[in-house]
Amino acid sequence: MDAKIKRYLTAAVLVLVVIGVERLTGVDVLDWLEGASSAAPVAEVQTSLPEVDPSTARVVTWNLYNFGQSKNDGEIAFIAETLREADVVAVQEVSTGPAGAQAVGRLDRELDRKGFAWDYRVSDPTTGDGSERYAFLWKPSRLRLIGTPWLEESLASTIDREPFCARFEHRETGQTFLVTSIHAVPTSKDPEREIARLGRLHRAYEDDHLVVLGDFNLDEDHEAFDALRTLGYAHVLDDQKTSLRRKRQSGPSGHLSEEYDNIFVESAPLQPVRTGVVDFTRSFSSLKQARDISDHLPVYVDLSWSTPSSSAALTP
Repeated sequence: MDAKIKRYLTAAVLVLVVIGVERLTGVDVLDWLEGASSAAPVAEVQTSLPEVDPSTARVVTWNLYNFGQSKNDGEIAFIAETLREADVVAVQEVSTGPAGAQAVGRLDRELDRKGFAWDYRVSDPTTGDGSERYAFLWKPSRLRLIGTPWLEESLASTIDREPFCARFEHRETGQTFLVTSIHAVPTSKDPEREIARLGRLHRAYEDDHLVVLGDFNLDEDHEAFDALRTLGYAHVLDDQKTSLRRKRQSGPSGHLSEEYDNIFVESAPLQPVRTGVVDFTRSFSSLKQARDISDHLPVYVDLSWSTPSSSAALTP
């Protein structure tokens, strides 16, 4: 058969398939495809955070690797420069000793020098094995903290480092969202068991718009995330490695190891407009120097809303 005729026949079959789907489902296939592509922006690899659109809220998650006395003033300054374009930052792996909370305070003061005032809260130590603290830092001019952040006690018996939660109102739009930060147990200790329980957060806070983020120690495609996916949550990074190797391998991504860090968004009310990672390692001459900052890359998402603003639920 002539190649041109084959192309015409293929195009005709596709048209018939589209018409059939639209008649059976009532869905405009072309509009659906356009909407699906716009709702899932392609993640970008940046060397620094781009400027944020004031109509969106930029959420960043970063495991800062034993964040405390191990970070000197120069490293704190570098971290602050990396995060200056964020609206709220969720930090995992803050050390439980006094130096951990002090390091978060030092980071807050350094961020204040970047043109915006910042505020922060540090969690109590988590209750299970491998105890650590979490922290939130945010710009009060962009976000209003609602109530007091809390460690999620309902998950303390089943998740070693129970999540740290905080509600915020986006001042530009009046929209609210609940950020839940987690650092799951290492791969040798079955993080699947912990991740599978995160769907309980959705049922516990049905009136909130949830953002579940952190270091999951698990690939986003793992079936342990099915509980979140079934409830309508979507990850913002796909096939993007975020943890650092100890020794660089060949290739442009030879310094990256696993797809551990991610952000899951309740995708009916919340819309990811822009998402990506900041590959800060390019600022250093060696991978060893970069790992003094962290063995993870920061992950970010810019969020918009598809629902009208509503008053926030009361904190527990």
